[in-house]
Amino acid sequence: MGRTVVTSSGLIVLFILAQSTWFHAIEVFGVVPDMALIVLIYVSFRNAGAEGQIAGFIAGIVQDFISAAPLGLNVFVKTVVGFAYGLIAGNFYVDRFLLPLLFGAAGTILKALSIAILAFVFPAHVHSYDFGGMTLWIETAYNAFLTPVLFFVLGLMGNLLTTVRSRG
Repeated sequence: MGRTVVTSSGLIVLFILAQSTWFHAIEVFGVVPDMALIVLIYVSFRNAGAEGQIAGFIAGIVQDFISAAPLGLNVFVKTVVGFAYGLIAGNFYVDRFLLPLLFGAAGTILKALSIAILAFVFPAHVHSYDFGGMTLWIETAYNAFLTPVLFFVLGLMGNLLTTVRSRG
């Protein structure tokens, strides 16, 4: 479990740093893909334990410190996503395209809903997505279509991102 958490947290943090610096070169209508979220979804779904939640918590803290978001916002969002995908781990057969595409879209919407909950509780400090606006839906589509590609690449990393559990 420790190796999985360290590797996945490091990879997610690497993508967070890339999103804040290099990924602006591939933005579409001002929207940058959230590849860190996709890695978190992959790790959480592949591990039925707390690996995704812990990696999400660590990545959320790092993202909170390097962004202008209120401290704890990204921790909450990433931990919720890690928890949700950890709950459904092992309950679906993952094909190469369709299910990862749906996971990417659903993860982005779950992220937006989590932020909306925090914006409702703390309206003066948290700005949420406009569900009627274009930004959320562009990000959802962008993440959805990148998820199968990233799932394939992450699958090549073998056991670095998954914890082998003994069945006793």
